[in-house]
Formats: sequence, C-alpha cells, structure tokens
Amino acid sequence: MRQLNSGLQSQAVDKFMKQPFRSGWDPEHGGLFAFQDVDGFCPTQLEWRMKLWWPHTEAMVAFLMGFAETQDQELLELFHQVANYAFAKFRDPGLAGEWFGYLNQEGKVALTIKGGPFKGCFHVPRALYMCEEILKSLLETKSAIQK
Repeated sequence: MRQLNSGLQSQAVDKFMKQPFRSGWDPEHGGLFAFQDVDGFCPTQLEWRMKLWWPHTEAMVAFLMGFAETQDQELLELFHQVANYAFAKFRDPGLAGEWFGYLNQEGKVALTIKGGPFKGCFHVPRALYMCEEILKSLLETKSAIQK
C-alpha cells in the first residue's frame, strides 16, 4: 500500500466525501438529493429534490474505496447507509432486481422506466460489481492478516 500524507488524506476524505454527503443527504426521507445549492437555496434544476440512481451508486463505490484506503470506519458506515437506502428504494423486486432510476423526495418511484439517455443497463451492474470486488478484497486482506 502506498504511503500518503495522512493530513492530506484526512482532509480529502472530510472535505470531498463526508462533508458533501452530510450536505446532500435528506435527513427527513433518506437518500441523496439530486442537486444541492451550496447556500441552501433552491437550485435551478427542477428535479433537485429527486433521488437519482447514479449519486447513490457512485457514493457506494466511493465510500468503499475510501474505506479500503483509510480504514475509516465512518466511511464503511456511510456505505451501509447508502446501500440500505438504495436497495430498499431503487430495486424493483418484480424484475430480477433491476433498479428504477428516479424517485421523488419521499423515496417513491417517480418514473417506472429502467433505462433511458442517462441510465442504461451498464451503470448499476458496474457499480455493484465494483463494490463486490472491493468487499472481496477487504475480506481477503482481513483473512490474510488474521492468519
């Protein structure tokens, strides 16, 4: 594992992962808002309060990558928070687990389409595969350390 400046690493995790997550997480209904204004005002995007599939999948990947690099337990907890929400809300249990793409603020399906110009059949499986590979690597590393 490469050596990084621990202060810089900590600052990057706090400022580029944890702080934006806290700002973008909906404390009332869960899930990540599609868009957030830095000052707390309504952004120009009309769908700003919606919950979209891609911020959730990318957050899951990012939190696991960050945890793998830093062993910061909070990142693992944030991964669980996002994954629990995503699998509870986006997953379509009637269609082999494919995800809906767009939820309203309350976490209810806003559009029943599974694909379109921004959500294809590639992205969700890619993100979930990346999560699976990172988790597998973490388990192998833990197993090797315990031996």
